[in-house]
Amino acid sequence: MNAVIMAGGSGTRLWPMSRNNFPKQLHQLISDKSLIQDTFERLKTFIPVEKIYVSTAEKYLHETRRHLPELPQENFIIEPVARNTGPAIAYIAAFFAAKDPKSIVATFASDHSVTKIEEFRQAVLAAEAAIEKYPDNIVTVGLNPTCPDTGLGYIKMNNLIDTIDDVKIFTVKQFIEKPDLATAKKYVAAWEYLWNASYFIWRTDTLIDLFEKFAPDFTNPIKEITSAFKSEDRNGAKKIIAEQYEKMPAEPFDTVIMEKATEVLVIPADLGWSDIGSWASLHDILANATGSNIIAKGNHVGIDNQNCLVYAKDKLIATVGLEDVIIVDTDDVLLICKKDHAQNIKKLIDKLKEEGKHLYL
Repeated sequence: MNAVIMAGGSGTRLWPMSRNNFPKQLHQLISDKSLIQDTFERLKTFIPVEKIYVSTAEKYLHETRRHLPELPQENFIIEPVARNTGPAIAYIAAFFAAKDPKSIVATFASDHSVTKIEEFRQAVLAAEAAIEKYPDNIVTVGLNPTCPDTGLGYIKMNNLIDTIDDVKIFTVKQFIEKPDLATAKKYVAAWEYLWNASYFIWRTDTLIDLFEKFAPDFTNPIKEITSAFKSEDRNGAKKIIAEQYEKMPAEPFDTVIMEKATEVLVIPADLGWSDIGSWASLHDILANATGSNIIAKGNHVGIDNQNCLVYAKDKLIATVGLEDVIIVDTDDVLLICKKDHAQNIKKLIDKLKEEGKHLYL
């Protein structure tokens, strides 16, 4: 199995620390390693280094290589531009189709927190075994929900189809977009609903067939890019890849393929998992880890604060009597927001774009 770490995103919901030129996966947010280093170390415990790849944008390549010096240079899959996860995974499929159309590939986000490493290993290896047994399927790993999260998608399980090494494998009935709070509460109370972590395991030729069936606009670009990867004319291949990549619709993989595919299996797992998708979720992760609801990094002094996250730099940040507040100080931006509004930072990014404040993105 080949493991691909998806590291092409900019992590806008962790703005202003995560920026266009230095995204969140390159920051040390939950340990003394960056998020992408944590992901690499987790995979390295059971997958050989030469089988681990990173898919990233060209503008992040130099810094990503610096964070992962063990990874061979040829194991970086360089996206010409940021286009969303649909084109990114189609591009990965073309990359491996040029090597071996029957290769098994697993894609993982670069910015998740996983504390139960053995459970993670068992689930991923069971997914690999499931693909070998059911090669016409895509396998995903779903997370047992611990709270009614409205910021995540959900997977509805159907029937138990197999058990591999004590790991249960179910068919998938439905992928569900982010629900409202009342619906999310119903999902958490029902056994058949899982969080969608967007971990996908597939055989390359199967996935390419699914693109041809459900997303024909991707088909010719995938073929042309696969041929380009086989070419010995590097300059010509790079030009073809850039041209064809631009032709693929900039849509999420979940909506392009996963919500349409019928041959999908899911492995429910408890991985001690968290999606570091917002400052609020980061606060909750660190609060659980430290046993304190006041998380403060850098030069901070506070009195009578509750449930706050403060990322300070050289300038002293002093707080008194705050509750449920996020404060993040960078060289050029100071963010202050209520914790329960942290998901709205994307709207703030949109407002910055509208006002032409692109230097702050």
